Amino acid sequence: MNEAVGVNLLYVLIAIGGFILAIFLLSGFKFIPDDRVGIPTRKMFGKQMPPGRVIARKNEVGVQARKLMPGLYWFIPIIWKVERVPVTVIGAQQIGVVEAIDGEPIPMGRLLGDEIECDSYQDAETFLFGRDPNRPLPKGKKGPQIGILRPGVYRINTRMFRVQNRPATQVTEEHIGVIVAADGRPLPPGYLIAPRPEEELGGTPPASGQPRRSHNFFQDGQAFVENGGYRGPQLDSLQPGQYYINPLLFEVSEFPIVEIPPGYVAVLRSNIGQELVRDKSLPHGIAQSPDLQQQIHEREEVVLNAEKLERGIWREPVAPGKYNLNPLAFSAFLVPTSAVTIDWAAGAEIRTEKHERSRGPAEPPSEEIESKKATEFFKFSQLTVTSKDGFKLEVDVRLIIRIRPQHAAFIIARFGSVANLIEQIVHPLIDSSFRNNAGEKKAIDFIQQRTALQKDALEKAREEFDKYHVEAQNLLIAYISVDQSLLDTQTLKEIAIQQQEQYQQQARAQEERIEVEEKTARANKQKDVIDAKLSIDINTDMAQAAIEKAKGDRDATKIRAEGDAQREIQVGQGIASAYEAQARVVGPERLALIRVMEQVAAGKIRITPDFLVTSGNDQNGGTLWNAWLATMMAQQGKAMTSVGDKPAAPSN
Repeated sequence: MNEAVGVNLLYVLIAIGGFILAIFLLSGFKFIPDDRVGIPTRKMFGKQMPPGRVIARKNEVGVQARKLMPGLYWFIPIIWKVERVPVTVIGAQQIGVVEAIDGEPIPMGRLLGDEIECDSYQDAETFLFGRDPNRPLPKGKKGPQIGILRPGVYRINTRMFRVQNRPATQVTEEHIGVIVAADGRPLPPGYLIAPRPEEELGGTPPASGQPRRSHNFFQDGQAFVENGGYRGPQLDSLQPGQYYINPLLFEVSEFPIVEIPPGYVAVLRSNIGQELVRDKSLPHGIAQSPDLQQQIHEREEVVLNAEKLERGIWREPVAPGKYNLNPLAFSAFLVPTSAVTIDWAAGAEIRTEKHERSRGPAEPPSEEIESKKATEFFKFSQLTVTSKDGFKLEVDVRLIIRIRPQHAAFIIARFGSVANLIEQIVHPLIDSSFRNNAGEKKAIDFIQQRTALQKDALEKAREEFDKYHVEAQNLLIAYISVDQSLLDTQTLKEIAIQQQEQYQQQARAQEERIEVEEKTARANKQKDVIDAKLSIDINTDMAQAAIEKAKGDRDATKIRAEGDAQREIQVGQGIASAYEAQARVVGPERLALIRVMEQVAAGKIRITPDFLVTSGNDQNGGTLWNAWLATMMAQQGKAMTSVGDKPAAPSN
């Protein structure tokens, strides 16, 4: 029975031992799923790690550098412990920033450990010990790493590397990313902006013989360091987009792009390069009679020609447009190239916002600037002057100037801003010009000669501003305010003059009225006048015709009379000759009686009267008849006698 009990006890012990052995064996199995990483830790039966070490080498007690991939493993439970941790996942718009728990110390002067070929920090053994024991290679450094993890899934020993997910660098539209490097070569003394890495300057390849690679817009930090990148602000900037940049190595700040609106140019002051070396000699003496004809720009006011990688002011301005301008490397000063209006008016003050914009570096334009015309307005209070006769005058003046683009750099180099130019040169010159002119004239003359005053002031402004590369386009006097008493006196005088002119105008109006009435009357009688003139002309013509007709009749009568007379002479001479011949034959008396009887027979001599008056006595009637016949015969005899050359002899 004792033997049976002993056998049973043996079986029990075997069973217990087998159970314990099974538990022991089963507990040594470790399964690593696909989404996990196994990290073994040696608890005993190994070498002790040197002081300062965190991750154990082979056969050393502690957390091991190697990791376990997905699968089934068996470890002696009392010696090993296996920890299963999730795989490292980096999202699409993220990066993984890595910090090594163990490794060699980071060299003095460096902030980040160099990137080592270790399968994106998935091979901790290579990171710590190197890939080939026979060939010494750079080993990983303890602390923050230059290398980063891009989006993806990584099997990383999280006891060796601590990974933090950070958002990828995003540069939005209408902005740029300005870079400040935290590691690299120290910035040389005298520099504000780090020079470009040697890979962009054509530098010599490193001693390893490997060709240089670009840092790819600061996404390859190790290339930046190997190419001799400097710490501090970088000249190059990032365009809009997404970048995988290590935030421990590069600090990225987003700035709006610079827009130069139409009507402006931007003068750039470069902060690139080393500090300019100045002459330390004593300054030149001051001239005895300094004036505006002296040199405007001294040697200390250097304006660069075309060297854009040297500190100073660019000679050539930047035209209107949008620019990815690094504000750490360049300071932009807006200069208006269209009309700049300066007002001296009542209650006006200098617009602070305009001054701030023109004094300092260019800022992104606001909606107000974009919507308004590209014109600068500067306003001052009225110009207060005193005339020669002691009157106080207030003058409203508007001056329009223009700065040509090729002169913008000189304006900024000399004055710093357009506002300073106006305050230091334009305003004092216009103010003194009007004060001096007013002091030489009486108030009334000053007011009445405003056109000449305006012209003189403009000519003087053009002459003086030309020395400062400023073009005075126009000067206008809007209003002149004067003492009311002078205006009242002038008003009364003007009213009297106007009244006098009014009376003169009225007198001239009455004279013109008389002239109009006279012309009206003449116009009304014009028909009669024309008729009379026509009648006169007609009568004159008729009279002239009558005169001419009378002259013709006279000449015709004279000619006829001369002809008749000549004819009668010829006839008479013939008759006389005939009578003389007859008279010699019959005698004169008988010849006369014969001629009378011929005339009576011809009917040319009437011997019977038309009316016969008789008395009652026939004898008396005969007497009258005889008396009349004797008379007629006597007259006829005389007529006949007068025809010949000689008078006829009286008859008995």
